[in-house]
Amino acid sequence: FDPTVESLGMIAQDGGNGSLEDFKGITLTNAKVMDKLYQKAAPGSDLNLSKDEIALFKKCKSHDEIENTLRQILLDRFRAYKANGLVGIKPYARSKKEFSPGGELKRQIQAGKILPKYSPVFNKYAADYPHHKPEGAEESFFWVNSLIDDKPTIALVHRVGMPQDGGYVYMERHFYLSRSHNCLQGIGAALPVEDGAVVLYATRTSTDQVSGFGGSAKRGIGNKLMGGRMAQNFERAREVVAAAAAAKDMDNLKL
Repeated sequence: FDPTVESLGMIAQDGGNGSLEDFKGITLTNAKVMDKLYQKAAPGSDLNLSKDEIALFKKCKSHDEIENTLRQILLDRFRAYKANGLVGIKPYARSKKEFSPGGELKRQIQAGKILPKYSPVFNKYAADYPHHKPEGAEESFFWVNSLIDDKPTIALVHRVGMPQDGGYVYMERHFYLSRSHNCLQGIGAALPVEDGAVVLYATRTSTDQVSGFGGSAKRGIGNKLMGGRMAQNFERAREVVAAAAAAKDMDNLKL
């Protein structure tokens, strides 16, 4: 539903630990720019990489090597997160202090007030994943390649949801982003009402791009842009779901 998305693919659909085959669809367009970006990566550059990942890219001599290295890094990050949750996420190297996506995502969950009150079981699972999985919870993993500022930007996404009091509660966590943002987390719920359901959704995004001078103004502008984009995406989703429901197209309804 997002027009910036160029491609996406499922990871470990069998519930296992995934493989490089899951990432074969990832390609880096704008090759000259991206090759230079990865080969000259450094702490605090445009890319979100750990120190050892930076060292791997500096050894690459060709575009194919860069793409293959990226696929292996994505697989390693997926496996570490699935096995260890937020504490398994490698920090991003920065010019001064490393940034911990896992720590940031944990703080976002802890800052929430509504989820602990109305679905404490799901809130605990979101904070302590992969431990304390509730009965009825279902999860999926996938990668998304979006074009942001004319540069391919890869996200590793974890979606999990479960039935709750006749409705549904849901989390989408971008536990790795290759650039542009640090991480993203959204919590949503579908609540039954007399003539259907009301969908609620809140998201928090972490980025280094709104720090420093003018940060407050940048955050305000970013919030307005993100809010408008989310509204557009939800409207597209509503249209697709309505059409799928009318046609009884179960595949699109599941999507």
